[in-house]
Amino acid sequence: MRTPLDVLAGAAESDSIVPLFVHAHPDDETVQTGSLLAWLAAQGLPVSVLTCTRGEQGEIVSGVLPASTTADELVRVREAELAHAIETLGVAASYFLGTPPARAAGLGRRDYHDSGMRWVAEGLAGPADIDDPDTFTASRLDDEVADLLALIDRVRPTVVVGYDRLGSYGHPDHVRAHELAAVAAEAAGLPLVEVASDPDTDGFEWFDLSDRKQTVIQALRCYATQLTVVDAHIVHVGGQHQALPLRAGLRVKADRVIP
Repeated sequence: MRTPLDVLAGAAESDSIVPLFVHAHPDDETVQTGSLLAWLAAQGLPVSVLTCTRGEQGEIVSGVLPASTTADELVRVREAELAHAIETLGVAASYFLGTPPARAAGLGRRDYHDSGMRWVAEGLAGPADIDDPDTFTASRLDDEVADLLALIDRVRPTVVVGYDRLGSYGHPDHVRAHELAAVAAEAAGLPLVEVASDPDTDGFEWFDLSDRKQTVIQALRCYATQLTVVDAHIVHVGGQHQALPLRAGLRVKADRVIP
């Protein structure tokens, strides 16, 4: 029976598998790929996660933080939530885009801000009206690629793993994270393995990773500001219900993105 290792090893054309996941915000690694990360870590793989923003625009579950919490304090909370979730999942290393070593050589730290979103249709996000030149989507893709390439040079992954072009549910930062991963992987000569947004999309190979359920639940509970876990569902701060991420659809991106 095939496993995610077969997809990653086949993409890398090597038995040595060193995956680097690219995610948009703290909690995306768990909400979108928690079971996959936990499963790979349980196989002894040195898994790394790059998070592109600190999720500054995310809504907060009522009553979790004091009303007086500042923007800077919220960032520290989101960073701590991510660190706890990463440890729970067994991920070997975690990085933020723009923070060394995920920063182009010779440049000081740069924080890419959450671009925000608004719902444009049921289950589909679109751009928010935010006037901030430092958001992830407003920043130059070339700069972001240079930062990711610096991390790739340090970590030496054999495969990059990221969203497909739909970006999970269309969040602008997820779509940009897909673009970033695709361009940087191609520039580095690495394969990109895409994670399916829609279970009905053709071309993905699906894996049942429900044996990681308890680990995923524990990691999700690290994000008290963002969600709660009720029975077998995630309840997001906006009230949306989502099944636990216990299946993963994977495919190797075949088309080129660099002219």
